[in-house]
Amino acid sequence: MRRINSEFRTQYISEEGQKLTNRDYFGFVEMDDYACYILADSLDGELETNSARFVVESLIRSFVEGPSMNAQKLKHYMNQAHKELLKQRGGMHLKASVIMVVTDYKKLCYCYVGNSRFYLIRNARILIKTKDQSLTQNLLKEEMITLDQAAAHEERNNLYSFLGDRGQPEILVSKKVPLENGDSFALFTRGAWENLSEDEFLEISKDAKEPQEILEKAEDMILGKQETGEVDNYSLAVTFVDKVYKSPKKKITLKKVLLIALPVLLLAGGISLGLYLKNKSVKNKEESLEQHLASGEEYLKYDNYIKASEDYGEAKKLADALKNKEVSKEADQYKKLAEQIILSDEAMTAGDYLKAQSLYLKARDLSKEAGNIGKKYIDAQLKQTLDYIHVFDLMEIGQQKEEYGDLSGAIDSYHQARDKAAALYFSEGKEEALKKQMALEEKMEKDSQKTAAAAAASKEESQAAKQEEEESKQAEEEKAKKEEEEQRELENQQKLNDQKNAIDLENKANELFSEGKYESAITYYQTAQAIYVRLEMTELADGINGKIKAAKTAVLEAKQKAAETVNTGESGPGMSEKKSDK
Repeated sequence: MRRINSEFRTQYISEEGQKLTNRDYFGFVEMDDYACYILADSLDGELETNSARFVVESLIRSFVEGPSMNAQKLKHYMNQAHKELLKQRGGMHLKASVIMVVTDYKKLCYCYVGNSRFYLIRNARILIKTKDQSLTQNLLKEEMITLDQAAAHEERNNLYSFLGDRGQPEILVSKKVPLENGDSFALFTRGAWENLSEDEFLEISKDAKEPQEILEKAEDMILGKQETGEVDNYSLAVTFVDKVYKSPKKKITLKKVLLIALPVLLLAGGISLGLYLKNKSVKNKEESLEQHLASGEEYLKYDNYIKASEDYGEAKKLADALKNKEVSKEADQYKKLAEQIILSDEAMTAGDYLKAQSLYLKARDLSKEAGNIGKKYIDAQLKQTLDYIHVFDLMEIGQQKEEYGDLSGAIDSYHQARDKAAALYFSEGKEEALKKQMALEEKMEKDSQKTAAAAAASKEESQAAKQEEEESKQAEEEKAKKEEEEQRELENQQKLNDQKNAIDLENKANELFSEGKYESAITYYQTAQAIYVRLEMTELADGINGKIKAAKTAVLEAKQKAAETVNTGESGPGMSEKKSDK
C-alpha cells in the first residue's frame, strides 16, 4: 500500500551538450513498497558501448529481482554491475560513475561510486550531499583548494574509484534518512554539477511547483555557459516528495503477546489447548485479512472495482472479528469508494449521464479522503460524462432553434452534436443527432419543393449568379495554378540548396579526411550521402561509399597503431598510475 499512499514526482533531462553523443543514462522504477532512481555517467571514450546505460540496466534488474534498502545488498548490486562491466569490455576499458537512490516511501538511502552527485533538499537548503571520489575532493578535504575552485579544478575527474576499475571499487552506502513531506532530491552527472553551483541550484529550486520548472531553468543556465567553455554531456533528475507514506498503527501481534506472556504462562504450567486453538484461529484470520487487503489493493490499481469491493468487504468482516478498528475503518473506506464507483459506472451504462456525473463527483470526494486512490479513473469518467452531456445539450439547443423556426441553426447544432459524439465514439449520441439532422433536412427539402415555382421566376437571376460563380471559380483555379507553380519553383530551389549543402558537407569531409580526422569525416560523408539519397541522386550517393570505406579503414589502422603503441608502453618500465578521464 506504500506507493499508492504516497506521492513522488520525478522528471529528468539528459543531453549531449557539445559532444557528438550523449553517454549519460538515467533510469528509475517505482514498485509497491520500494523505488530506486539511478543516474550514471560513462567515463570511457568508447562510442559503440554506452557504459552508463549498461550499469543502470544491470542495477535496475538486480533491484527489481530483490528490492531492498539493506546496505550489503546494495553493495552486492553495485559489485554485480561492476563485474558485468568488466566482462563486457571485450578489449575496451569500460568505466562508469553512478549514483543510486533507494526509498521505501518513508526513508531513503543512497549508494554511489565516482563523482555523480546526490542532493537532498529540505526547507530550501541542501540537507545531505555526496562527496566525489576524486583527487579534487581530497584536496578540498585537506583545505588545499576552496569549494569555488573545486567545480573547475583540473583533477575533478581524476577518480580513485569507479565501476569498471581494474581493482575493487570503493562502494559507499549512506544510512537511512527519514523523509518529510515537501522534501526533494536531485541526481547530477559531472556535466550538470560543474556548470550549476549549489547556490544556483537552490535559487532555481525555490518556489518551483513542478520538477520540470527546475529542469528547464537548470538547462538554460548550463547552455548559457557554452559561450565561455565546453559543456559536456549533462543529466539531471529531480524528484518531489509531496507525500511520505505513513504506516497505520498496528495492533500488538501474537508474537509480541507470546513473548511478553511466556514467562507467566510457563510459571502457570503452560498454554491450554483452548488458548492455542484460539490463537491459531486469530492467526488464520490475520493472514486472510492481509490477503484480502493485498488483493483489494491490486484490484484498485487495475480499476477492477467489483472485485476490490468484494475483497475489502471480506477484509472488513475479518477486521471486525479481530476487533481491529483501524483496519476495519480503512477497509470500509476503500469498500465504499469501490461501491460508489460501481454505482457511477452503472448510471453511466444506463445512459443517465446527469446522475452518473453526480455519483462520480461523490466518488471523487471519497477518493480524496482515501489518498486519491482511483482519482485518475474517476476524472476520466467525469470528463466522458461531461462530454456526453454536452452532446445532448447541443441536441437540446437544436430542438429549441427548430421550434423558433431557425432551421439552419438547428441543423448546425445537430451537426455539431453528431461530430462531437463521433469524436467520442459515442454511437448512441451520434445516431440520435444524425436522426434529428436528417429529419429536419428532409423537412427543409419538402419546403424547398413548394417554392420551386418562385425559383423558376428568378431563373435569369440565378443564371447570372451561376455565371458569376463560374467566373469566380475560374479565377480561383488560375490563382491555385499560380500558387502551385510558385510552390514547385520553391521546391526546386530547396532541392538546389540541399544539393549545395550536400556538396559542401562532402567537401568538408574531404578536408577532415586530409587532416586525419577520420571519424568526423565519416559523419560528414554519411550526412551528405543521406541528402543525396533523399534527392534521388543515386550516382553521387554511391560515389561516397568508397570514401566512407576509406575513412573507416583509416580509423581501424589508427586504432591498431594506438594499440601497438600501448602494448609497447606496457612492456617498459616507469608506467604511470591509471586515471579515469571522460
